[in-house]
Amino acid sequence: MFRSSRPWSANSGSRSRQSGRLRLRLLDQFPLRCMARKKIASVWLVTLLAVGCTPMPGHVDSSPSASPASDTIEARRLFEENIDAIHKRDRARYLATYLHSSTLARNGPSGLELGYDNWSARRDSTWPDTLIARNLRVLPITPGVVYGSYCYTVTQKDTTSSGVSERIFVKTSEGWRIAVTTAFGLSAGAPAQCK
Repeated sequence: MFRSSRPWSANSGSRSRQSGRLRLRLLDQFPLRCMARKKIASVWLVTLLAVGCTPMPGHVDSSPSASPASDTIEARRLFEENIDAIHKRDRARYLATYLHSSTLARNGPSGLELGYDNWSARRDSTWPDTLIARNLRVLPITPGVVYGSYCYTVTQKDTTSSGVSERIFVKTSEGWRIAVTTAFGLSAGAPAQCK
């Protein structure tokens, strides 16, 4: 509990009522904002844990990058390559953007899965009819590691869905690769809320 070092005054009662009203207003509003961000915060936490707690393969380049700006430029270039490969249905190019290792992390509504060798995308021959990727953003985390996200709307076989997809990019000795990929769709009928 916070205690003031000031002696009691005639105005302290009104200040106390004002701060009580302010606390009530904040408590009324905070849970709504907190709940709206809960899903993204949990995804972010899982992503950081997957990158931070999973041993990286020996071919990851641990040398410092030139700068956070060059990291974000290179990661964004790979991000755009990844999305373009989906648009052009180029499986080899799409798969080349990912880390070919047992530490490749994939997360979505069914939970976290690890590994490149057992990834269904290596064998799956389906592609979305359309993919609209917007609000593509990248953020440097540490030298050689960049977080990225985008909002998507995808149509496949007359079914359209929207959501948020994320990536963690790592700089390896072979160039930049995606080490973590996530996709979380909105509930059916929910309006797109991505910003």
